[in-house]
Amino acid sequence: MPYADQISPAVERIPVSLILVSVIAGLAMLLLFRAVSRPQVIRAARRRMQARLLELRLFGDEPALVWRAQAGLLKANLMYLRAMLVPIAIVAIPGVLVFPHLDAVYGRAPLPAGAATMLTVHLRDTAGSELPRARIVVPAGIRVLTPAVRVPSAGEISWELQAEGSVSQPVRIEFGDAAASKMVRAGAPGGYLAQTATASPLAWLMNPGEPLIGGSRVDSIHIEYRRTRFSLAGWVLPWEAWFVVISMIAAVAGKVYWRVVF
Repeated sequence: MPYADQISPAVERIPVSLILVSVIAGLAMLLLFRAVSRPQVIRAARRRMQARLLELRLFGDEPALVWRAQAGLLKANLMYLRAMLVPIAIVAIPGVLVFPHLDAVYGRAPLPAGAATMLTVHLRDTAGSELPRARIVVPAGIRVLTPAVRVPSAGEISWELQAEGSVSQPVRIEFGDAAASKMVRAGAPGGYLAQTATASPLAWLMNPGEPLIGGSRVDSIHIEYRRTRFSLAGWVLPWEAWFVVISMIAAVAGKVYWRVVF
């Protein structure tokens, strides 16, 4: 019986939506870079680098001039990096925030029938205390294969689950009067797959897709899905690679059209 994280990645034809998202993201990042960068400073740094490189070629037999050109080249490189650093950092912020959502849509596939996975509950404030008794309630189409495996030192309780059919329902974890739930999907591909439900608003930014867990000792609930790969023209790559390649092509094309300097 294969585990979800040990199954070969699901290979699908690259969806048109991923291509469109990548193109839009590339152009949006390019326009944001243009808005926050200082092209005159970038041009000046590039000209200085070109001038210092020309010095190295022209005065290669003059050690003193070569050393001066190398120092000037280093200074020009630092000037260029400083001019690029702030715009790149600003452009990266929306990318970091959007990445978890794209990964939830394009990065993983639901559990196939017969596949097993681990559902792990991480509890907070468990240092020096016993883990509470927990009961798991699963929907039709999911079977619990093992009793709860408790790891007090890590504050974790885990169950082994198996997909028996198509399902998109929450699994409920009960601790007496308190409870928490995590959506589980198996069967048909597509849709939004959040691997982790969390109680922390900060952690939720990197694991969005499910409501914050509240009113219990549960810090997070995690379930593992298998990865997805996309094919195009004989190339099979993860969505991140396709996103980078397509967005960069769109950005380079937009650079020529909007005359962006970098």
